[in-house]
Amino acid sequence: MNGLAAPAGAGKGKPWQRRLAIGAWVFSGLCVLGVLGAVVWVMYEVRQPAGAERGACCWQENATPEWTAGVLGLRVPETATDRRAGLHSNEQYDAALLAFTVTTAEADRFVRPLRREGTRMLPNPKPEKQGFTRSDGFTHLGLPEPETLVQGMLSTSVCPREAKTPESGALRLCAQLHTHELQPGTTRVYIWAGSDAPIERPPS
Repeated sequence: MNGLAAPAGAGKGKPWQRRLAIGAWVFSGLCVLGVLGAVVWVMYEVRQPAGAERGACCWQENATPEWTAGVLGLRVPETATDRRAGLHSNEQYDAALLAFTVTTAEADRFVRPLRREGTRMLPNPKPEKQGFTRSDGFTHLGLPEPETLVQGMLSTSVCPREAKTPESGALRLCAQLHTHELQPGTTRVYIWAGSDAPIERPPS
């Protein structure tokens, strides 16, 4: 009962000690967060497809018109001339390109079964400037980009099985279709199809 009383402030650290403890706690927390962040980053990188695996930002070799038409599920008219094709890959998507020239009547017969009933191809009212290019576009094939053309240009988009036709059922990817009448009676058909999933690679 008559023992010595504890001095005032006993059991409490000095202010500088408390600040030091708090600083050490904050530093430890930041270290833990840094380690966790590094682990998450490594796991993300491991799960991402390697650039070489996807063929990041490059054009695949040996993507012939015949091979590309098969990948798209399309049958190019036998009379088609000036056939060109390419397969572009990057980390976000792959794009298959196909172009050929036929008579205007044949171009219409090719495109019509792929369109939904009641739809029509539309002109290009707001063209891009001449010289416009795309990293995954037809410039790579030595052709002007369809977005730059106005006179004689019609465009639409199609997806598999939108039309109740064998041609639509065979189509494997959603595609943008363009027909450009180069001169009366002669039309070039452009087909651009993109895929979030990697498109199979052409044989070497």
